[in-house]
Amino acid sequence: MSSTKASQYTVAKVLHWIAGAFIGFNLMSGWRIATFELNVKEILISIHSGVGIMVFTLMIVRWWWRKKNNLYTPPNWWKRWPIVLQWIFYPLLLVQPVLGFCVALYNDYDVKAFGFIDISSLADSNPVLRALFFDMHTWLAVALIFLVLTHGADRLKTLFT
Repeated sequence: MSSTKASQYTVAKVLHWIAGAFIGFNLMSGWRIATFELNVKEILISIHSGVGIMVFTLMIVRWWWRKKNNLYTPPNWWKRWPIVLQWIFYPLLLVQPVLGFCVALYNDYDVKAFGFIDISSLADSNPVLRALFFDMHTWLAVALIFLVLTHGADRLKTLFT
């Protein structure tokens, strides 16, 4: 492998772990936010939504980097489970923040990503749409947790084989 290709894979790995940390944080933090008082919930949602925007941006950057440098595209890639899993992750990790954005859009309290991007002011509160997007956001989070655990188990398996 050339030095250039090796450095391209290194960048891809760094982006992977940064995105993974943010994704893990948001998947774990989202479950209990609803149980807090409104003033605390607004702060936690601000952090959660800001991290969601960062995940969305990182996934776009990661996809662009992989495509630009022709990474992880071996012949017969569809026969390799880890690569197929990655191709499942990418669209889902782009859809999940969009669903979260839609939840925030129709929320009945302020949602300010990073503390200053007022998402909730972009549309009027709509409990029906909020509930729809919230349910979709929740079910996709469950699917992503399953996929993350599957990905982790697959990677651990390679350590022992």
